[in-house]
Amino acid sequence: MTVKGWAVTAGIGAAAGAVAVLMMPRTNPTRRLAAKAANKMEDVAWKVSDTISGKLDDLDLG
Repeated sequence: MTVKGWAVTAGIGAAAGAVAVLMMPRTNPTRRLAAKAANKMEDVAWKVSDTISGKLDDLDLG
């Protein structure tokens, strides 16, 4: 299997898993854990974005 094939297969598997979790009731512990993980990842992504923006603003490009 090529890397591209593996990546597509992994992506499809992750998408199917996400759909399965979203179909669970909101009170399900697995769904709650997935929501916490998603929120944490979003927070990290925002922090990284802010850090990169700050570093780029500090550069003197002119």
